Amino acid sequence: MKVSLWAEIRRLYEVEGLKRRAIARRLHCCTKTVAKALARLTPPLPAPGPGEKESVIIDRYRAQIDALVAKYPDLSAVRVLEEISRGEQGYRGSVYPVRRYLRRVRPARGRVYQEVHYEPGEAMQVDWGDCGRLTIGKTPRRVSVFVAVLGYSRLRYIEFSLSQRKADFYRAVVHTLEFYGGSPRKIIFDNLKAAVISGSGRYACLHPEFLALCGHFCMEPIACAARDPESKGGVEGGVRYVKGNALAGRSEALTTWEDYRRLAVEWRDQVANVHLHAASGERPIDRFQKERDRLRGLPAIPFDTDEVLPVLVTPHARVHFDGNRYSVPPALVRKTVLLRANATEVRILDQGVEVARHPRCYEKRQLLVQSDHRLAALKLRRRRQADQRVEEFDALGPEAREFHLKLLAMPVKPTVHLRRLLGLVRLYGRKEVLAAIRQALQYQTYDAAYVEAILVQERRRRELPSPTPLQPKRRELIEDIHLEEPDPARYDRLCGDSEDKEPPS
Repeated sequence: MKVSLWAEIRRLYEVEGLKRRAIARRLHCCTKTVAKALARLTPPLPAPGPGEKESVIIDRYRAQIDALVAKYPDLSAVRVLEEISRGEQGYRGSVYPVRRYLRRVRPARGRVYQEVHYEPGEAMQVDWGDCGRLTIGKTPRRVSVFVAVLGYSRLRYIEFSLSQRKADFYRAVVHTLEFYGGSPRKIIFDNLKAAVISGSGRYACLHPEFLALCGHFCMEPIACAARDPESKGGVEGGVRYVKGNALAGRSEALTTWEDYRRLAVEWRDQVANVHLHAASGERPIDRFQKERDRLRGLPAIPFDTDEVLPVLVTPHARVHFDGNRYSVPPALVRKTVLLRANATEVRILDQGVEVARHPRCYEKRQLLVQSDHRLAALKLRRRRQADQRVEEFDALGPEAREFHLKLLAMPVKPTVHLRRLLGLVRLYGRKEVLAAIRQALQYQTYDAAYVEAILVQERRRRELPSPTPLQPKRRELIEDIHLEEPDPARYDRLCGDSEDKEPPS
């Protein structure tokens, strides 16, 4: 009998005063059902469903299940079902009642979490997140996002990166503190390779460079236990927030590295820090005003976040870094130099003196060469010492050095052309010759005669007389003329003093 039928029968009998037969006719039931309902003073229990019937059946096997759980506490419901189904008198129902019974008799699993409250300026949580890949040039690079969250105000800072190296992590932390305008008392992180050498939690062995960063900003490092993301749930939620809000649906707009860098600033200032936080009920940017004064001021001396490593110069006057090759002066071949790299440039130092500087390349297998390094390398490879003429021509300016570099790569004698060009400088002047060289470089014609032709044409265009050279144009041809040495005996024969007279020729 349903509870609704029992309640309606009692109402019709007690309130409306109907007889039992009238109630049976109105409710389309028999008089015996009406009599049973009036005899019950409490509502009937609902009829058991299929699962409840099996639960009643499984009561016969409780003792057997309890014995199995006591002996094997972690035994699965499927294995318990196999054990109690053995024999002719075994259980023949489904596994679901077994699971429900095991949930009742076994202790609850899982951790019980306690909400953590941070004081203003007490702690900051940091973590990395993976954001897929980006193709730079022809090189696919993994994109990561660094997320930092202040414990009290929930003010977020994000920064995209193309790697998770130590230098990138330290640089992101410094940028975070500069964005906050101060440092909290604690920094909370998980098992990051840039921070933890071995171990985890209270037994973590921290990296000396990371300890130097924490000491510079007077922060206490707090390492979380392994596989325990809940201990820094604020930043874990921040990483999910970046993926689900900042990056979701923007794949077509994020095609270059500059798009990611621009998105980080716009989303941080226009979305993440101005929305109403569910836990605090305030905007992080407003709540941060209460925390700003509690942060420790930044040191006057900035923290060095450059990636510094010794590298060996190859026989080709190159150094390798991050999958690319950078040129150095050829005089440093097979020497060990110091490489310093930040997010935008790569510098090479020899004994504390900077010898080369290149823009950092985020592609792979690229060669970045400065023209001065290539020119010096070509001079050494051809075993030519830089004489006074070469030094005088290179001193004219960058156009002259580039023209000299092109001459060395041509199948000609560079010294012949340099001598002729220096003669043009003395004849026409440095300014006019450099203008002609610049025009020759523009037309990719590397010949002294072509430069002279440009000078002559320019003089004619300006209706100026061409200067008269003081020596032949092709002086090198005079050096190729060979004369026979004079023979005094010939004069004797002509004068008739020789015994063997010869007819005059």
